[in-house]
This record gives sequence, structure tokens and C-alpha cells, in this order.
Amino acid sequence: MAYTSANPGRAIGSGGVSVDRVLRKLFPSTSKLTFNPVFRAAVNAFDIVPRLVYPEFRALPPNHLRIRIGVGNRIVNNQSHFLVHARDFWMFVFADGIANMRSDILDIGVGCGRWAHWLRDYNFRGRRFAGTYVGVDIDEEAIAWCRKNYDAERFRFFVSSDTSVSYNHTAAAPAAYRVPLAAASFDLVFSNSLLSHLLEAELENYLRESYRLLKAGGAMMHSHFNIEHPPESYGKRHTFQYRLGNALIESEAQPEAAVAYHTDFLFDLCRRIGFSSSEIVHMPGGAQHQPILLCRK
Repeated sequence: MAYTSANPGRAIGSGGVSVDRVLRKLFPSTSKLTFNPVFRAAVNAFDIVPRLVYPEFRALPPNHLRIRIGVGNRIVNNQSHFLVHARDFWMFVFADGIANMRSDILDIGVGCGRWAHWLRDYNFRGRRFAGTYVGVDIDEEAIAWCRKNYDAERFRFFVSSDTSVSYNHTAAAPAAYRVPLAAASFDLVFSNSLLSHLLEAELENYLRESYRLLKAGGAMMHSHFNIEHPPESYGKRHTFQYRLGNALIESEAQPEAAVAYHTDFLFDLCRRIGFSSSEIVHMPGGAQHQPILLCRK
């Protein structure tokens, strides 16, 4: 692969190189650390006391799986982060009529179910999620955990054949991955931070898969790193200083560790795929949460 330096447009702050920047050079993605048996044993040990004290923590996936999907640098005390992180997403989805409790939903990059548990556990006076929920991920361990801890009547999980250095999944993929389900199967196709780990070919494949799998009028929602709406960590933890095609990457050693794109590129690609509308849902001024690419079929 050929890399070129890129300057996305915001000046790096003065005052020298931060400790966080140095650590990120050594460990571009904490997800890879979670495959180390010593690291995982150490971080999982921090779950023992909280599980004894708080019953609501006992059904959570092990700490190393939570860290693998991102915990905002909360390596130790991230139980509440896992439980509440998806709350505002689902409130937005239901408030705007994008989906409802009978919808068919596809979660690409489901990990260990941080978004799915909200619908699994929803029970208001006996009213529960009555749709179908499909999760896809390259992480076989996380998928195995989900299959064991979610009811098969409403939830199904598939292992993707795609590869990622950051997720210790580097066997050669035979071809671009296709979700093994029929076209026009879902009302909503979404991902949390999937695009922020995809290079251009994989990005296009998943956007095309999203379009194929959506019903007419359905919505696609993918959070991502966006250069026009950079995160608060831009210039500190993230710089996106290298370019690989249309992708702006953080690490040459682990290109998929953090990937950003320009809005115009995403909109043009979605238009060529066939989406009727595209918008970026974001918080002005930069924020911890990534902006969302929201498109309608």
C-alpha cells in the first residue's frame, strides 16, 4: 500500500506532543491488546467486585470484550458506559420514526451487543421488542458470546469474513463480504463506528450491502470519523495525517485503527449507489460522539 501525508485542515495544538499521542503511536488500537491473554486476564479481574455488588453488571459481556468495542479510555470502570451508551441513539431512531418496536434491524459491527441489549431487555408493562435483530461482526468470540446470551427467536448473529489488523483477524478474505440474507429485508441498517475502521474498498462494499438489504423507504445510519465534523480528540489523539485513496488514516502500521472521510466523498458514493437522500447528523463544535451518515433508500 502507498501512503501519503495528509493535512485535513485543523492545526495541531502547540505545547508539544501529548502523552496520549505517544501512547497511541505504541498502541494505535486498544482492541488488539484484548487478544493478549495477560491483558485480558488483568482487565477482566476488575469485573469481579462490581459484579458482586451490582446485579445489573452480572449480565454484561466480559471486560476485554467491552474494551474491544471501545470504552472511551475507561479501561477499568466502564460498566455504566456499556449500559447507557446507546440510549440516545435509540431515542433518536424511535422519536424520528426511523424504526419502531416491530422493525427488522441490521447491526453491522455488532461486537458484543452494546446496541442490541437495549432491545433485548426492553419490557414496558409486558410490551417488548417484537421485530427481528441481526448482528454481523468479524469477531468470532464476540459473536459466540451474543449467540449464547440473546434469544434466537428475535436475534441472529453472523460472522463476517472481512479482515482487520486491529481486530486480530487477518486471514485472507475470499471476496467482498455479503450478509447471507435476502435483499429488502430490513427497515434499518446501522453501525456504530464501523466506518471509522474501514478502508475505501470495504467502506463501499458495506454501503452497497446496506442499500441492497434495505426495504424501500428504509434508512441507513453509520457513525464515522468525518473531517468536516472532527471529534474533540482531533489534534490530540487523532490527526489523520496519512492518506490512502480517499481514506485519511491515523496509523500506517494499523491502517484500520482509525479512518476518516470527507463528507463530499461519502455523499457522492451514496448517490452513485442509489440512495435518494443523504445527511450528516452531528453535534456542532465537535463532540465525543461520532457524526452519523443518514441515508434513505
